[in-house]
Amino acid sequence: MSDVGAQIEGWGRRVGLEPLDLWFLGLRGATLAAGTVWWALAPDWTRAPRLPILAMFLAFSVGIYVLNAVRPGRIALLYKVALVFDLAVVFFLVRITGGFSSDLHLAFTLLIALHAFYFGLGTGLGIAAAATGLYALAGDWPPPQPGFALRVAFFGLVGLCMGVVAEQARRRQQALERQQEQLLRSDRLATVGELAAGLAHELRNPLAGISGALHVLGSRWARGDDRAALLADVQAQISRMNRTLTELLQHARPVTPERIAVEINGLLEQSLQFLPRGDIQIVRRLDGSLPAVYVDPSLLHQAFLNILVNARQAMPQGGRLTLETRVPPAGELAVEVRISDTGGGIAAEHLPRIFQPFFTTKAQGTGLGLAIAARVVEQHGGRITVESSVGKGTTFTIALPANPPIDGARSETNATESAGR
Repeated sequence: MSDVGAQIEGWGRRVGLEPLDLWFLGLRGATLAAGTVWWALAPDWTRAPRLPILAMFLAFSVGIYVLNAVRPGRIALLYKVALVFDLAVVFFLVRITGGFSSDLHLAFTLLIALHAFYFGLGTGLGIAAAATGLYALAGDWPPPQPGFALRVAFFGLVGLCMGVVAEQARRRQQALERQQEQLLRSDRLATVGELAAGLAHELRNPLAGISGALHVLGSRWARGDDRAALLADVQAQISRMNRTLTELLQHARPVTPERIAVEINGLLEQSLQFLPRGDIQIVRRLDGSLPAVYVDPSLLHQAFLNILVNARQAMPQGGRLTLETRVPPAGELAVEVRISDTGGGIAAEHLPRIFQPFFTTKAQGTGLGLAIAARVVEQHGGRITVESSVGKGTTFTIALPANPPIDGARSETNATESAGR
C-alpha cells in the first residue's frame, strides 16, 4: 500500500498536485460516484432534473484539473472558483430536496471542513458564514428551531476547529522545513569548514616564513628607501591574509567557552582599545550597576571586536559609534550591550543573511566576522539582533544572561525600512 501511495503521490507531483490536492481529487471523485448512485436510486420522475446537476459537476471537476495541468501552479485559485460553484450546487440540491428538512445540508459542513483545512482559519470562518446565509435561503421561513440554530452553529464550529488545526499543522510543517534546511546548511558548512581549516593550516606556516624573510630583507634598507616601502606593503598584505586565515580557523574549529564572572563594561572598553579610531566619535552610555556575567572573556572580546570593526568599516568618512550597556526592562537575560553606528545601513534583503558564514557585501572580507560573533553569543546562551534604518546606520544588540546558561540561543534580524551598507 505504501508503494501505491508513493506512486500516486509521484504522479500528482508530475501534474502539479500536492498530497492534499490528491485528497481533493479523490473527494470529488467520491462525490461524483455518490451522486451517480443518488441519481440511479431516485424515482423516475426526479431523475431528469437531477441529471443536469450531475453532468455540470462532472464537467466542472474535470475542467479544474485540466486547467491546472495546462497552467500549473494555479490550483489554489481554481479551488476558490470551484468553491463558489460547489456552494451553489449544494444550495440548489438542498432547495429541491426539502429545504430545511433535507439531509444534504451536511454537504455544507463538508465544504467548510475541507476548505478550512486547505486555506486556513480565516477562509474557514468565511465559508461557514456563506454557508449559513445560503442555508437560510434554501428553505421556507420560519426555519424549524432549535434544529436550524444548531446546524448553523455547527457550521461555525467546524470552520473554527478545522481552521485552527490547519494553522497548527502549517506552522509545524514550516518549522520542520526550517529545521531540515538548517541541518542541510550545517552539513554543507561543516564540510566547507573542514576544508577551510586544512587550507588555513597549510598556508599559515609558509606565510610565517615569508614574513620572516621579508623582515630580514627590510632591515638592510633605510626607512626612506623605495624597496623598504614596497616590502612594508607586502607585509601589510601578509598580515591581512593571516587575519583571514585566523577567521577561517575560528569558524572551522569553535572553542568551548570557559566561563568566569566578568564585568561587561570593562570587557567592552578592552575591545574598544583594539579598534582604529580615525575620525570616529565614541559615545559611551554605560550602566555602572550591571551584574557580572558568566562568559569566556577571550571569546566575547573577539565577538565585540568583530562587531566594532564592522561598525568602523561602515563609516569610512567618519561618524559616531555609540556603546550602551543596560539591564533589559524585563526577561531572564540580565545584561544588554548595544553597539550603534551612523553608517549607510544594511539592505533589507541582506539582513536575514548577515550572520551566515561567508556572506559579505564588502570587496575585501571573508564574511565570517559577524558569523563568529553570533556563534559566540549563542554559545553563551545569549541573543544577538540587528536593526538598520535607511541612511541612519545600524544597531547590534547583544543580550547575555547573568548565570551560566544552557547552550543554545538564537540570532535574529529585524529591519526598519532598511537600505544598503
